[in-house]
Amino acid sequence: MEESTKKKLHQFEITGAVVLLLVSVISLFSNAGITGYVSVETKKEEIDLTIANSQIYVLTTNREEPFYITNLKLSGEVTGKGIVRAFITNAQDQKILIYSNIVDKSAGLDSITGMGKITGNVVGTNVEVDSKKDLIIEYLENIEVDLEKIIEGETISTGIFEDVCIDSCFIEMLLNKDIAYQLTFHIEEGTILNINEIVYTTRQD
Repeated sequence: MEESTKKKLHQFEITGAVVLLLVSVISLFSNAGITGYVSVETKKEEIDLTIANSQIYVLTTNREEPFYITNLKLSGEVTGKGIVRAFITNAQDQKILIYSNIVDKSAGLDSITGMGKITGNVVGTNVEVDSKKDLIIEYLENIEVDLEKIIEGETISTGIFEDVCIDSCFIEMLLNKDIAYQLTFHIEEGTILNINEIVYTTRQD
């Protein structure tokens, strides 16, 4: 009788331990999900930029309320065999690389890495409001740049590219109608870059 009681007590202890473990795990995962609400939205805008030399464009918005861009990708096409690079740049000349057609031969594809934070400059600018689009991109000026040469193990990629972000895959870029950045394009002579689409994710705290 005593041995039977011990067995039952032992089974009860094991059952209790399993139940306690399950409750702890469920509680842990439930609490982990309660981290506050953040509104995140991914948007796609069709644009038509044909760029045949190094240029700067102003990037701003018509939205009054501030928001963050947390991811920015470009799609388009490169014609020609020259070097092409596209950056987000601020007034302090801080640059985040969005696209480059310099490819590591061993990788085979443009690498999608990097994380950055960039702060825009406050501007007073009169832009034409397009209620259908959040982002406004306007030509600013031509520039002259010294393009780097490709090194051994690298090659130039031409043709169509889609949804490319190199260092702009994970960014924190505050934007409203009073803050602007620059889209800076470095284009080697004889090469044409066409940007037809911009995809970006926004966060509003």
